[in-house]
Amino acid sequence: MNYHLYFSPTGGTKRATDILCAELGKTFVERDMTIPQERKKVLKFSENDLVVMGCPVYGGRLPQVDDLWENIQGRNTACVLCACFGNRDYDDMLLEWKNKMEAKRFVCIAAAAVVIPHVYSDKLGAGRPDVKDQKEIREFAQAILKKQDKTSVKVKGNFPYKEWKKSPVTPIKSDDCTGCGLCRKICPTEAINEQYIGNPEKCIQCMKCVRCCPQKARLMDISMIQKYLESNYLSRHSNEFFI
Repeated sequence: MNYHLYFSPTGGTKRATDILCAELGKTFVERDMTIPQERKKVLKFSENDLVVMGCPVYGGRLPQVDDLWENIQGRNTACVLCACFGNRDYDDMLLEWKNKMEAKRFVCIAAAAVVIPHVYSDKLGAGRPDVKDQKEIREFAQAILKKQDKTSVKVKGNFPYKEWKKSPVTPIKSDDCTGCGLCRKICPTEAINEQYIGNPEKCIQCMKCVRCCPQKARLMDISMIQKYLESNYLSRHSNEFFI
């Protein structure tokens, strides 16, 4: 069987990995790891399975979600990792993720770092994966199909991993909030309570609630980080592929 597992709060990671899965020319069973209930399920894979995994980069590391990738288990299972980042860098995330998956008895036969739109800026990674990116992803998929052996690939990154601690900031509700409850329903980390107030310890600032609120009533001041990013990382960053 072939599986496509993705954590994609605002959809960019899923769009990128959808391109990869389509080019692999196989039928994939999808598992949306953005949904907390999906992450609670124990998923076991066999040595004959292929698992394509997609995940965004947060601060150069894996997202700080306690149960993300915890309840999956391989058995000499081939996997392809696709780290998606907003045109700044992916730092040590791919190495961290590869080590985590191989400790769970997966074999990382290929990996990619692909640029997607940044959640804090409509300029960084805008429109990506674009036509050039899509061509590169398709070529990567073809290289995977041509790979004859199940060997672990070497990826970039450093250990100890880059130190990063997420900010305690969380989106707040404005007076325009109608109490529809959508933000609470869709939050990937169940960080929003019945009063629609976010828990800063659980919130990962993924911006899903901000993007999806029909009243535009969830707000988070990202002006300083946005200014920093757009002052330093507007130049087009290349995708990177490992096979």
